[in-house]
Amino acid sequence: MLSLLCICLFPAIGKASSATLYVGSVKADNTKVYSSPALGSTVLKTLKKGEAFPVISTVAGDSSKPIVHTVKTGNTLWKVANQYGVSIGELQKENKLNSSDIMVGQKLKIPQKYKIHTVVSGDTLWKISNKYEVAAADLSKLNNLRTASLNVGQKLKIPDYYYQVQLLDGKKGWIKKSLLPKKAQKRIVMGWKYNGSQENYTQQLKQPHLNVVSPRSYTLTDSGNFVSASVDTKYVQSAHKQGKQVWQLIGNKFDPTLTGSVLGNEKKRQKLVSALRDSLVKTKSDGINVDFENIDPKNKKDFVRFISELKKALKPHGIILSVDVTRENEDPFWSKSLDRKELGKIADYIIIMGYDEHWGGSPVAGSVSSLPWITEGTKLLMKDVPAQKIILAVPFYTREWVTDLSTNKVTSHDRTMTDVNRIVSAHKLKKVWDKNTSQNYVEYTSKGEKHQIWIEDKKSLGLRLDLVKKNHLGGVAAWYIGSETPDIWDVYHFN
Repeated sequence: MLSLLCICLFPAIGKASSATLYVGSVKADNTKVYSSPALGSTVLKTLKKGEAFPVISTVAGDSSKPIVHTVKTGNTLWKVANQYGVSIGELQKENKLNSSDIMVGQKLKIPQKYKIHTVVSGDTLWKISNKYEVAAADLSKLNNLRTASLNVGQKLKIPDYYYQVQLLDGKKGWIKKSLLPKKAQKRIVMGWKYNGSQENYTQQLKQPHLNVVSPRSYTLTDSGNFVSASVDTKYVQSAHKQGKQVWQLIGNKFDPTLTGSVLGNEKKRQKLVSALRDSLVKTKSDGINVDFENIDPKNKKDFVRFISELKKALKPHGIILSVDVTRENEDPFWSKSLDRKELGKIADYIIIMGYDEHWGGSPVAGSVSSLPWITEGTKLLMKDVPAQKIILAVPFYTREWVTDLSTNKVTSHDRTMTDVNRIVSAHKLKKVWDKNTSQNYVEYTSKGEKHQIWIEDKKSLGLRLDLVKKNHLGGVAAWYIGSETPDIWDVYHFN
């Protein structure tokens, strides 16, 4: 369900620019992230080895020009060195200091570490600036170049740029490009496989924008290896031929007692983990999607243990682990039993199920997923999970709400996008834009009943895709492939 298409990170060298690349693992522990692109700015966060966040822009760093620090009251050589991330010895050498004594008002040159490029035949300033993804103007300024002419063997200092990264809780920070590698990661465009014929599944695999499919292949049980498996190996092979990954889904029947019985027992968990690993490897599956819902809050830590043990077992095989979570709410079983922060540390992806704001059986009619509701839910999840790990699951369905006008009792019926189009056509309904939900809306009255539908269509889905892009999320997933209308594919993609 991950979906961030990696385009070039530097379309506008030297200026802040939009990007969909991820920061890779940092090279060393305790790498500082600053509030602005300068070493002297406030430290927002210290990254630990292995942490990753999405890159959202880049600018020229302070190394593109000499850095001079004016000593202030209270400054010591140690404080200045620590502020700029250099050693006292380097600071003394750069300024030819024989001691650690400094005076207020004294100008200190801050030593910079540069990558050095040796000019070879055929090099031009333009080629070098493109190779290192820096502005030609910054190269000229840093190296005191009066013309664009270069000499073979000439040594050029390469300035260090800054990446702006999307941190947790909506915060953004800056980090030196030299301190970490960038890693491109393609956004996921996923669809769950459900409720269709073999012919339909074959057609779905031909959809070029889709890059991950997830069939329901495993179900939690209370005996044996504690999982019932029904993997369609021919489907896996067909998906691979079409260039799709297959993330097999495991469900828990929404059964809190069964889930607690298995996850709360270490031996049962081990059997379950081993059985899943062996099956995924044998069937050459690319990943697994864990869809455990309605968990007893007392098993909150047990679920984290299960995901941790499963990740450890799958990692040597390169199998992706994704975990479904509900949008945060007050329900103890459906929401409070999920430790999103810990799950986000372990899993490759966290899929936020962007539905059901108004669930089947709700006593109140309303949208399955209004834009404000899922926007807030996404922001809440971003407090705990890095943006590039979050997959937004969108509904390819809606509900028709029927209110008995004599009793005011409300019932609902699940409707696919095609179903809704038929209803609109049959009753000659006019769609009205509901600005509160950011959806089209229709209603009609017949035989003493009021019918209401908040429509999922190309427009509502496009707004959710914009939400993914704006927040630099990892991609989208849809429940479920086959319930959409053909025009949905005009917006359900990132390329």
